[in-house]
Amino acid sequence: MSATSVSSSSFHRPADDSLGWDRAASQARRRALVRTVQALFREGLLDAAQLVRDGTAMWLPLWRQQALLRFDGLTIGRSGACRLEGALAFYVAGGAPRLVTGPSALLSCLAPSLGTAPAPLARLLGELDNSVDNDTLCLSHRSAWAPVLRRDAAGSESFFEWLRERFAGNPALLLEQWGTLGHPWHPCQKTKLGLSAAEVTAMSPEFGAELGLPVAALHTACAHVETSHSRLDYRQWFAERFTTAWDDWTRALERRGQDPADWLPLPMHPYQAERVLPSDFKEDIDAGALLLLPEVSLPASPTMSFRTVVPQGSRELPHIKLPVSLRLTSVQRTVSPKSAVMGPRLTALLRRILEDEGGFEGTLDVVGEDIGIHYRLNADQDDRARHVAALFRANPMAQRGDGLFPYPVGALFADSPLDGRALVDELIQSSGCAPLAFFERYLAVALPAVLGPYLLHGIAFEAHQQNSFMLVDARGLPRRLLLRDFGDLRLHRPTLLRSGHDLVVHREGHTAFDSVEPVRDKLLHAVFLCHLAELGLLIARGHGIDEAAMWRGLAGETARVFERLRARTDPARWEAERHALLEAPWPAKAFLRMRVTDSSDDVVGRMPNPLREP
Repeated sequence: MSATSVSSSSFHRPADDSLGWDRAASQARRRALVRTVQALFREGLLDAAQLVRDGTAMWLPLWRQQALLRFDGLTIGRSGACRLEGALAFYVAGGAPRLVTGPSALLSCLAPSLGTAPAPLARLLGELDNSVDNDTLCLSHRSAWAPVLRRDAAGSESFFEWLRERFAGNPALLLEQWGTLGHPWHPCQKTKLGLSAAEVTAMSPEFGAELGLPVAALHTACAHVETSHSRLDYRQWFAERFTTAWDDWTRALERRGQDPADWLPLPMHPYQAERVLPSDFKEDIDAGALLLLPEVSLPASPTMSFRTVVPQGSRELPHIKLPVSLRLTSVQRTVSPKSAVMGPRLTALLRRILEDEGGFEGTLDVVGEDIGIHYRLNADQDDRARHVAALFRANPMAQRGDGLFPYPVGALFADSPLDGRALVDELIQSSGCAPLAFFERYLAVALPAVLGPYLLHGIAFEAHQQNSFMLVDARGLPRRLLLRDFGDLRLHRPTLLRSGHDLVVHREGHTAFDSVEPVRDKLLHAVFLCHLAELGLLIARGHGIDEAAMWRGLAGETARVFERLRARTDPARWEAERHALLEAPWPAKAFLRMRVTDSSDDVVGRMPNPLREP
């Protein structure tokens, strides 16, 4: 029986197809399709218990619409991670089977079974198509970028060795840009609604973008500046680090008849300065609260986070996190007053704790957020203020002491431009360890770094791949976890108080919680599932190792860290947290269900604990 192809990409390839556009488009659709299948099963939108095996194929009945899905070579792991080695086809009574090659085509076929309303479904399909389009651009660009990197690194033993020893620029930045692959769970991992293809390539890290950040002026009367310590003066601090931009900024104000002492410099993302503020904040500009100075700019490059940039690509200058009023990965990415205020406050708290704890056996350090600035409005106007803000964060390359190299964890999942293998395999080979031994060495650093703060102080970092660096030595061995971005860090207030610390929060109901569940869910989802488990699965699959061995290693090291911290942890908390992490069901953040049900709030389900032997 012949099959009709079902695809829904609306993107048109360029006239010049020399970069393998068709191959890139096919690969992008496939990547998004597998992520969507994974989300459908993981979030319970499709019931894996209904799957019927037929040789190497799996059939799923769709009772509501009298149809079937056929998966060739489908496997679903303990955490819901999916692999699909073959084709996916949709069968409906009385019709020919249809090959499904893209995510929006799959959801269109499943619409009657999902029961979603037309408007949310149409919006989701648009986001999926946009993600595939942008991933196609990315993969096509990489096919041209890789030969350039191979030429530059010619004669080096590995990409890691070239970056560490011979690369003249900022190696961590290059790794962040090369390693921008997208969220490991999210089907819309490359969605950037509101940008043309040209704007995506001009502004996104995976294209090696270079930006000019306009530096606006925010009047001191309507600005709030938060610093990590009271002796830090923002104006002086900015002038010392960004001398050229500061001089241009002061001259621009003087030409307008303004006293620079009445204003504060505010870097802005070019999208924000050109496309958002002139219209959405026209009244504020007219009222003299904000001045746009288009002739003043600061060169910068985006990191793995589209809106966090490295000025001048520097190894020393602080990174700047900026609001961008775009939907990136289905969420508008701005800098809330809460983040601008709590970043410096959390930095001060974390530095005190790290000093008291000796860095948790030397396994943990943080990338401090020393200054946050935002447009000061009434509390009920936070939704406006979050579009006019900035957060200054330390440079990971400046914290590489002891000869250690800050390797962005997200980049470990990327293919090497030299030979195509996962970059983590370069570190494994360089370290001299067997693959599982390397993973266990990684866990021996990462787990004390995250469980120590959590059990003893109630701190759950959002330490997923994008927010984490592993400091490795010259051999590539993991030595210390370096964590950044405290925007969604969560604290269990009773445990923090019991440890002798406290924190003044910007708004009640955020950051610090009296209930432990939202704090624990953050730890499990961001660290255990999206970081440690995904890395373990990558290593296991790449070396033909049974997934169960990885889970046993993660379970064993987690139990060992619990034992080491037992004497210092409140007994009731120790028992409850050990049960929650090693035995009870885990959270499963439902990205797709949230879009299908048109929910603006996080939707979190539960999955069987993958650390328990089946």
